[in-house]
Amino acid sequence: MKNKSKQVWYLYAHDIKELKTQCYDVISTLYVQLGQAPEAEIIVQMTNLFCNDLATNYGSMELEEVRFALNKHIRENDGPHFVNVPMWSQALRDYKKSKALKRQTNQIDQYEVYKKRVESFSKAIDKREIKKIGK
Repeated sequence: MKNKSKQVWYLYAHDIKELKTQCYDVISTLYVQLGQAPEAEIIVQMTNLFCNDLATNYGSMELEEVRFALNKHIRENDGPHFVNVPMWSQALRDYKKSKALKRQTNQIDQYEVYKKRVESFSKAIDKREIKKIGK
């Protein structure tokens, strides 16, 4: 069963501060990945726009899935890229379309594969024995 508490709409309804913090992190990371250094006020404004767009149009997505879709978009599409409404709208729309098509054709979604890899990697790390070195 899907954990709905990780979805955007849930965070918007129950912990808007956490959602805005996570959105700020996503927007800041995008600027860094694109080698752009805007002023703090611009990042805050873009964060507010992004947060509202997510809640309005992409509420069923998880924040990690949003990050995955944006990363995929800037790496697989030729630039120039700018952090703005058209860019993230296009990225998330394309991602949702490809996910829906894969669901219709019974193909495994790339994000699901990524999530399973991260989970199995985490389990492998958790099982390691930790040895103290020194005293």
